Formats: sequence, structure tokens, C-alpha cells
Amino acid sequence: MEQKKIEHITLHLMVFSTIVVIGVLARQTALHYGWDEFSSYLVLVVCSIIMGAIYLNLQMALSQILSPSIEKCFMKFECYCSKIAVVEECPEPIEEDIDVEPIVSEPMIEVETTSDTSEEVSTPMYSETDEGEAKLPKEDAPPSIEESNQPSEYEVLRASAMAEKERASQEKLDKVITYTKRTLVPYLDEESLHRLCGYVAEYYLSDSLPKVESIKLSSQLKTIDAMHFGWNIGKAFGKPRLQTATFIKRVFAYTLRDVETSTIERKMSHTESECIIKLDRKIA
Repeated sequence: MEQKKIEHITLHLMVFSTIVVIGVLARQTALHYGWDEFSSYLVLVVCSIIMGAIYLNLQMALSQILSPSIEKCFMKFECYCSKIAVVEECPEPIEEDIDVEPIVSEPMIEVETTSDTSEEVSTPMYSETDEGEAKLPKEDAPPSIEESNQPSEYEVLRASAMAEKERASQEKLDKVITYTKRTLVPYLDEESLHRLCGYVAEYYLSDSLPKVESIKLSSQLKTIDAMHFGWNIGKAFGKPRLQTATFIKRVFAYTLRDVETSTIERKMSHTESECIIKLDRKIA
């Protein structure tokens, strides 16, 4: 009985893990094609529900339709029918074949004290054992609360590494924000430049593309300048080219209105044409 229960639990865990993996893959695919984070999570939930429904329908079909059909096919064989007849003839209660011996309780042996001396001798023995038991907790005293609350060496090293990683990440973001302000301040008004810096920071800190409102660049900048700017910040952040191309396509929608995302991805690092914003590999 316990073995069958473990097998059922293992089967359900495997099916649940498979459904979760398929849902995560569907979410990653949605993010890859530029969907927002809410829509990608909705895709994960819907995909998981659909896969669960498919699994339940298949299980019901196997148990209600295929199992009787398979059993009818096997009933045509004489050896299978004979095995079923043997199983039905065997008595179900196995306990009848086992001789259960009644448990006979042994009589309690009562010890009578014949003299007062035996009582006097036994009394000191109990007191000594009680003193020994009373001393044991003092020898094996538990560690104090202050010692147990002290962080381990692993926790200290991990906290230090996480702090160093956070510091390096913040330093990289600050350099890219400084580059953005220094490069585009002649071609944007103050409000647009402030919004662009916010979009760049959100793009770096989030795995998905942020929701943005289009920012119109000055007419002095060409499409290749917007592409070079996108390539520079994407290179500094370590982001994929396609994701960076999609980001600048949304941010500079007016400037890049005649250019497809695939073209931006392919030409964002080209240097053949004249431009104002040059490629910079050493921003961060």
C-alpha cells in the first residue's frame, strides 16, 4: 500500500514539474518576442492550465476507455482467464492461515520487605542516582543564545560577496546614466532626458522590457546615431542585441519609424555612414 502511494506521488510530481517547465519555456518565448512581464506570466498560467487539462483528459481516457478494451483483448487468452480464476478462488483473509498465539501476561512478582534494614539501605542508593542525574544538565549545558545567533563564516562571506556584486552593478549603472546625459543633453529637453535615464535604469534592472513612451530626438541625429547609442548601452549592460534593438525601437519610435527591429539588430554596430554618436566599448 505504501509503495503504491509513493509511486502515485512520484508520478504526480513528475507531471507537475513537466507542466511547470513547459509554462516557463512559454513565458521565456513570450519575453523573447517583446511581450511585457504581466502578459508573459499570463501565458505561463494559461499554458499550465491547458497542459494540466490535457493530462487529466488523457488519464481519464486511459482509465475509462483503453483499460476495458485491453482487458477484453486479454480475456480471449485461456492462460489469462485461468490466472484470474485462481486469484478469485484464493481466500482473501490471510490472517486465518497464521496461528496467532495468545499473549499471556506473566504474573507480577511482588517483593516483600522482610526487615527495616533493607529499606534503610535502598534509600541512600536512590538519592545518589538523583544527585548524579541532577549534575548531568550542568555538564551538558546548551550553548548560549548569543553564541547561536552569531553568523557563520559562510554567511559572512556570502553577504560580503553580495554587497560587492551590488556595488559593482550600481557603479556600472551610474556610468551608463552619466554617458546618456553627457551624450544626449544637446539633443533632448530636460524632461525627455530625465525620462530616458529612467527607462535606461529600468531596462538594466529588469529582465523584461519596460513600458515606455516614445521620445523624439533632435533632427540633428540620424537613425544610425540612435542605433549606436543603443549598442553602447546594451554592450555595457551585457544585454542581447535583439532585446536592445527592441528597446530603442520603442524609445525612439519616431526616429526609427522607417526601420525594422531586425534591421536595427543587424546594423546597430555598423560604422560605414557618417554619424554624431560613435561606438564606445568602454562606457562601463
